[in-house]
Amino acid sequence: MQQTLDHLWRTGQALEAKGDLATAQSSYQAILDHEPRHIPARLRLSRFAQFNDDYRGARQHALTAADQIRSGASTRLLAFVTQRLLDFSEENEVAALILATDWTDPEVLRQSPALAQHLWLAGRFHDALRFLDAVQSKVAENALLSFTRGNVLRYLGRAKDATAHYLRAQALQPHTVDVHWALATHGRREGASERLARIEASQSRYAADSLEQVHLLYALFHELDRLEQFDAAWKALSRGSELMHQRLKHNPALDKQRIRALQSLGCEPQGANAATYQFQPRPIFIVGLPRTGTTLLDRILGNHGWVSSAGERNDFAAAVSQATNHFFGTLLDEEDPAAFLDIDLKAVGHAYQQRLRQHASATAYAIDKNPQNLFNLPLIIRAMPQAKILVLVRDPMDAAFSNLKELFQGGAYAYSYDFQSLAVRVSGVSRLIKGWSHQNPDAIRVISYETLVQAPEQTIAATLDFLGLPAATGLTDLSSNTSAVATASSSQVRDQINQKGRGAWLRYASQLAPLKAMMDNG
Repeated sequence: MQQTLDHLWRTGQALEAKGDLATAQSSYQAILDHEPRHIPARLRLSRFAQFNDDYRGARQHALTAADQIRSGASTRLLAFVTQRLLDFSEENEVAALILATDWTDPEVLRQSPALAQHLWLAGRFHDALRFLDAVQSKVAENALLSFTRGNVLRYLGRAKDATAHYLRAQALQPHTVDVHWALATHGRREGASERLARIEASQSRYAADSLEQVHLLYALFHELDRLEQFDAAWKALSRGSELMHQRLKHNPALDKQRIRALQSLGCEPQGANAATYQFQPRPIFIVGLPRTGTTLLDRILGNHGWVSSAGERNDFAAAVSQATNHFFGTLLDEEDPAAFLDIDLKAVGHAYQQRLRQHASATAYAIDKNPQNLFNLPLIIRAMPQAKILVLVRDPMDAAFSNLKELFQGGAYAYSYDFQSLAVRVSGVSRLIKGWSHQNPDAIRVISYETLVQAPEQTIAATLDFLGLPAATGLTDLSSNTSAVATASSSQVRDQINQKGRGAWLRYASQLAPLKAMMDNG
């Protein structure tokens, strides 16, 4: 039997190398016909299903692989299975699988750096700490384990402990670029000069146009900006963003075309044609461009006793993907967004609600703060007409600069590394928000970041009234919200409400003048 399986596997691999994917897929399926618990073949078939835009099939292979490990299949590829589950926003499955395994299993220990990271990415921060504590004495000291512990502690608000573990990771592997970048975005002015010297020492280790160099350039920008060395900071940021733009090749003309297509969809109330069933908890979507105050508003509203925050989730995209059997991100990514208005939106709403319940506590309202859901509002309004949408807006230049200076992970927000792309996206989003909020003011409320930080009590009181929530005191005391923050704002949002970010772009007004001209002519 094993010889047959090995032969089929080698055949599948050879066929893939030749580009004969259809026959390779048949070879992997033949493996499962002989041995259904063959995890490598199942993972390959999950990938093939994705290549064929078969969302349900790809997801089912991943879920089946997890079930088979739970039922006694080899744990040798456990981390590959949990990574695949994360691709489908199956965080609960990730946690259940890792927590159910034997943490003394040599295979689990071998994969412990990746598994700890997957628990962190699944938002199971306290479970990640338990796992890290359990394996600590059984594996050699590892930079990735220290780095992951630092990330978990950072998201939990334990800033000093996070810094200590980042520094330990750096001591173990001095030139790990993720650690440099984490320290630069997490740190304060104290120690900036020392961190800067360590970044510069690592730069010679990597090719000038490498992704590692990009991380170091963005880390360099943050440290130099903190030290008010603005000319040098801009030079680092300019080079880093140029390299990212070359990698991602965002097309602003296509972006403009697709934003116009979204404008035509509208967000009008649906009346008798709407799905009128009730949800519990009632969804609150906080959307907008990234780095415009969405996390701040989430933290404030999360202090209300009737509200819980599910965090920055991909559940709506997953619900649409499940309903359509198509890998869906946002309407902005689709060539024909209008076609999605004809899908089974009641099924989408039901699937979304099932997912939301898994991540929100037993409260009357639950927040989903994925900024990208901004581009799904026409679907959200139709699938869940009782949902409330809060849209954060910010001074256009502050919004553009806050995007430009952020290195988003995984190639997200590809528009943010180029002036023309930034101008198109920021201007286009402004038009979308203006039009949609005018069409449906009962469901969509626009909140200015500047007003929120200048007059937080009045702004939140009006927001509670819009949401149908009772008045409450103390919501703007951010220190009372001890829940985790798993966004790019995880360090900054622990501070009390302030106006530090207002006008930040003016430090680089001369360098950003071409961008401002594009925005003004937008």
